Order: sequence, then structure tokens, then C-alpha cells
Amino acid sequence: MNENGILKTLLITSIVFISCTGSNNSTQNTTPPPSDAVGIVGNDYVTYTELMENYMSGNLNGTFTLQDLQEFLPIYLDYRAKLLQAEDNGYFNNESINSELEIYTKQAAYAYWMDKEIRPTKFDEFKEKYSSELKSSHVLVSVGFSANPEDTLAAYNTISEARERFLSGSTMQELDQEFSSKRDGRSMGGDLPWVSTGRLVAPFEEALFKLEVGEISMPVRTQFGYHLIYLEDKRERIPARRVNHIFVRRGQNQSNIDSAYSALERGDSWNQVVSEYSEDRPSVPNNGNIGWVDYTSNYNQAFVDTLMKMDPSLPYTGPIESTYGWHIFNIEEVRIFETEAEEREFLLDEMNNANVIRESNSFIVNYLKQKYESVPEKEVFDSIATYITRLDTTSFNDIEVPASLESQVLYTFNNKKYTGTDYFSYLKETRADQLNYNHRQDWFERYQESVVDSELSDLTLAEFPEFQEQIDSYKNGIVIYQINEDSVWSSSTIDSTFLMERYEANVENYQFMDRSYYYMVTSRQDTTLENAKNFVLEGNSPDSLLSNGFNVGVNSDSTGAFQGEPFDLLQDMEVGTFSQTFEYGQRRGIFYLVEKLPARTMTFDEAFNRIVSDYIPEREQNWLNRLRNIYEVEAFPEVLESKYMLEQSSE
Repeated sequence: MNENGILKTLLITSIVFISCTGSNNSTQNTTPPPSDAVGIVGNDYVTYTELMENYMSGNLNGTFTLQDLQEFLPIYLDYRAKLLQAEDNGYFNNESINSELEIYTKQAAYAYWMDKEIRPTKFDEFKEKYSSELKSSHVLVSVGFSANPEDTLAAYNTISEARERFLSGSTMQELDQEFSSKRDGRSMGGDLPWVSTGRLVAPFEEALFKLEVGEISMPVRTQFGYHLIYLEDKRERIPARRVNHIFVRRGQNQSNIDSAYSALERGDSWNQVVSEYSEDRPSVPNNGNIGWVDYTSNYNQAFVDTLMKMDPSLPYTGPIESTYGWHIFNIEEVRIFETEAEEREFLLDEMNNANVIRESNSFIVNYLKQKYESVPEKEVFDSIATYITRLDTTSFNDIEVPASLESQVLYTFNNKKYTGTDYFSYLKETRADQLNYNHRQDWFERYQESVVDSELSDLTLAEFPEFQEQIDSYKNGIVIYQINEDSVWSSSTIDSTFLMERYEANVENYQFMDRSYYYMVTSRQDTTLENAKNFVLEGNSPDSLLSNGFNVGVNSDSTGAFQGEPFDLLQDMEVGTFSQTFEYGQRRGIFYLVEKLPARTMTFDEAFNRIVSDYIPEREQNWLNRLRNIYEVEAFPEVLESKYMLEQSSE
């Protein structure tokens, strides 16, 4: 986005007023004003409540004084007058504005779903899962996502047979031995350790957490193949423990760990004993700390079991043997939350680390597909795919929809049906130049996403009616920006003859002072700058540095617009010399002084932007004065003060 685009976005998004409307009617409003009316614009009274709502929508710290409101009141009344003129002049029906609003609405709708429903829902689901630990076993028939259809079907049939056998009385151990795929002679299925959320691949975890204890799943597809999952047990999560240890490797003399224990018993400090005896050298500087341990840790199951069953009140344990070697453990801390806010903050971090939510439109689309019942008709798609692939080499732009597929329902989303004709239209729009034999399954997936995307704005408004306020507010922002641009900011709408007259009447204000014409050369390396400097001193132009292979930045200026460091260096330089090296941003730089330019009067063209800039405040004030007259804008400051004082006294 260019600088003007960024400025426009900032100006639009800074307008957070609640949507309001009005009409051009200069007839005096004869309706008695509300008791809390603090102003009037056209026929619309502005109440204290409305003023406060709009002031607070942009007040980040939540505090304010009477003076703050007194200063805000005329600004808000002018804002209302601008909206009335914009409505009278047709801005709200402007095609360009409505096109920009449509783009914004779509982008904002994705963000709205994420903030208002998906993130809170996923957090609640994550919190519920996080509170439990599950013990399970599974049968796995290995097959990759890229496997051919025959192998995929065979794997599915095998796992389905295993499920039937379980329902007939076979145990998971028997089924694992008979049906699970083998790798290096070992089963890829079998028992799993106690786990909680975030430990397993998403489809497996989703299926596991839906099971009741003693229940078997339907076939579950992951990147590893087809699984049959059995939930053996479920319990409340055991809090994680922050663990320190003194470690001696297996195979070493057990007397070493006994000596460490004796040192602790005679009163040596934990840190001292860790430093002297522990062979886990990476943990020694941290007093033997190995981090938080629970049933999501990547440690041996028996090792975790040992730590989770320990009495955390003990200052240290006696020597304990594990699969890793010999340990003396110290439970430094058990994870317990003092407040709900503390727990929520921790769980949010855990959820983010577990990648439960992905900040992408595709993730949101998939969520909406589940929420609103997305139903692809596989048989109809297979018919379409077969028809397409049997054609001669043809681009999608030239394919005609066969009558047999025109009206068949290919996809249903949110109870709305989409036919073969709709899908062919999508292919012609997005794949017009592709040849028919390139047709793929994932194109149908993209089509489904496009359907959800096309319905997104309406879905958002139906689910969250308050979203309309955000859309209206943004549209007001676009309109206000555009009417300001047309009425005040744009130099193209100012008579150039008028500007010339202002220039001639105030020519003494448009002067170049004594200034320097210079080059600034920048690089990350001083040696590169030195080589560039020598190149120029040999008689070459700084403009030719880049074309001669120097990895530098080269900028020149003669306006004197840049002030302060490092530009102060130019004042004491001689023509044809280089400055000392200086820091500029994250680079190193030097100046080369080409010429000292004397003070002189700017030409009209040189002064043009400054003339316009000088005139804009006056132009804006003239415009506002006209609006105030047209729409009979009037403030009621005494009501504002009275309402403010009344509210303050009641607190």
C-alpha cells in the first residue's frame, strides 16, 4: 500500500462514530428538543447520550472532563453536517465507495467471525479438553493421502472389518496384532499413553474426545492412514510439575547418585550438589531444571508416571532409577492458578501453541461449513469429473454443460442448493484457459470455499445484527474521507488562478534559504562506503555507483527539506568533499556535497504544494462555515454542562 493509501486507511478507521443520517432541510425544526439535546444539525437533535457514545467509542483510556466534551461537541456537529451534505450530494450511492465498502465488509466479516464466535468457542472447547486426560488404544492401517483410490478403499475396508470384529468381541490387543500396519516389524497401532489436548493430530484428537469411556470410534482418517480408536479411561487432568533433578547416567556406578544423596542429607545446598554430581550438563546452570512435566511431555510414560505420583512437598527424593538413568528429584512448583484471569491467559497461550486456531480465511470457511451443514454430492461430482475427462482436449471456457447435469444438485450449503451449472460457471470464471484433463478434486474444494465466501456477508449480518453498525461506521468513514478530499484536500478542485494570486500576494513566504545540493550514500559496510567514496573522488558521478556494481543506496536532494542529524553535517562541508561516516536508520552513511545553493524565491511550481498546504486550513474553515449555515448547526453548551454536572453528582 502506498503512502496515500495508508493515510486514507488511518483516516477512515479513526472515524468510529455510530451511524447517523439526515436530510437537507433548512426549515427550522419546530419539534421541541429532547431534554438532553446538546445540539441540532438540520432537523436532527443531537442528544447528550449520542454525543457520549461517540466520544467514548474513540476514547481509549475511558476518562474525560467537561472540557473534553466541550471541545468534542462542535467537531461532532460538523461531522453530522458533513454526512448530511454527503447524503444530499449522492456520496452514499457512489459506485466507487460502495465497491470499496463491499471489499471491506468481506474482510471485516472474516475477522468478526473469528473474534465473536470462533475464538471464544474454540477456547471453551480447548478449556474443556484441557481439563481431562484420556487413555486410549488404536488400530492403524497405514495409507497416505496421495495413495491411489484402490489402496485407499482397501485400507478403509480393512479398518471397517476390524471394527466389526471388535463389536463381535475381539480385544483391541488382538485387533492391533492382526490388522495394524507394521514398521520395522513393530505395530503402528497399540496402546497410547495418557494424553490431553494438543498432543495428537487434529482428526485423531477430535474423534477421541467425542468418545465415551468404553466406546469405539468409526474409521478416522489422518495423514498416517485409517484409525480405529478405543477410549479406555478418562480422568481429571493432573497439574503439571516444574521439575529439577540430579542425574547420573545408566551404566555409571550407582555410588555416584548415592554420594549426591548423602551430600544433600548432610546439608549441602541443592545447587551445590547439582553442580558437583549431575551429568545432565545442560540443566546444571539452571539448578537441574528440566521444565514442566505432565502427560503431554515427550518423556517415557513410566518416567512421567513416577514424577506425577511424587509428593511435591518433599524437599527432594531418594535415588530413583528410570529408563534414562538415576535421578534425585525436586518438585519446584505445581501449576496452580490463583485467579480465573491467570488461568485464562495461560490457556490462551497453550491454545495458540497447540495451533488450535489458524488465522486464515480457509480456517474460518471450514468452521462455517461445519456450522451451516456443508453437503457435497460425491456421486454428482464423479459424474461431472467423468464427463469432463472424457472430452477431447478442450479449455473450460469452451465446455458446454450437458443437460443431464445442469440442474443436478452438486453442493448444498446453509440449505441453499448449487447445481452442476453453477459449478461449470465457476470453472469458466476461474479456470477458463485450463484444459479439461487438468480437472482435479481440489478444484471442487475451492468451489465450495467460494460458495461460503459469497454467502459470508449475509451470514454475518444474520448471525450478528450488530455487525451492521460496523459496516455503517466504515461507510461513513469512506464518505467523510471522500467529501473532505473533494471539498478541502484535493488541489485539483482549487482554481489555479486563485492559487497564483495567493502566491504573488505572499511571495515573500515562499523562499529557498541557503541550502546544499548533496548525495547521501548508504551501506551496511564501512568498507563498501570507502570504496564508493574513492570511486567518486576519481571523477565518477555518484549517480553511476549502482550501475558499476556498488551495493549502496544513493539519494540526492537540494530542497533543504531535511533538518537535524545527520543533515547538520552539511553546513560545515566544502564543495566536492565527503562527510564523516554516520548512522542512518540501520545503515551507515556519508554525504557528498555537490554545490552550495544561495537563497532565492521559489517559482510558482516549486511552491505549489506549500501554497496548497497553507490554504487548506482556510478552505476547510470556509467550507465548515457554509455547512453550518446550510444545516443551521447550533450547539447547546449549557445543556451539555448541566448534563455532565448531573452525571458527576450522581456517581
